[in-house]
Amino acid sequence: MYVLFFLGTLGVLAVARRRYAREVWLAGFFTTLLAVTLVGMPLLPVVDMHKFAQPSEDEESYYEIRVVDSAGDELRVDDRATPPVTGTRTSTIGAHLSEEYTDEQRLEMAAFYLSNAQEYRQEIESGDRSTTDHLQPPRYVDDRAWTADELEAYGEFEALRVYERTVVYTDDNTAVESTEERPRVTIDPTDGTVTEHEDDR
Repeated sequence: MYVLFFLGTLGVLAVARRRYAREVWLAGFFTTLLAVTLVGMPLLPVVDMHKFAQPSEDEESYYEIRVVDSAGDELRVDDRATPPVTGTRTSTIGAHLSEEYTDEQRLEMAAFYLSNAQEYRQEIESGDRSTTDHLQPPRYVDDRAWTADELEAYGEFEALRVYERTVVYTDDNTAVESTEERPRVTIDPTDGTVTEHEDDR
């Protein structure tokens, strides 16, 4: 079916000069795209072109990166500060920081995150946001941007802490049943220390 969609598209392009060919193709495409969004289930050929592409598992784990200020207060990283490391890539980097990177690589990555987070923070606090930031489409993930009011409560960012979070969903995948988090590693590039929290719960 997926291949037939593209073959059909090529066929329509071949006869695009004929009356109604383009209109019929566009109407069919957008009707299908709208249908999969409304019914909330994958329909060929657009299985990956809508927000319901893959149902959640009963349980999933991911990694969350937080910046830590001079008082020890934590703030979840707003991945707008570190493009192109956004969305699920942030979780992947968190996993590497926890399990795979050497201490030298951890310190280098933490310095990158903290430097970018500080620059992004200054943009927010000064109100000097890029025009393109306001033109970005809404995200389909659980996403919360930093605000100037929120950042007032935090001192200078000094370290990075990675948490492993486990989310358990109800049997019908319509609600969160429970969440658990545990710290995995704290990285402080200012004094060059890396602290693992393997046994912390």
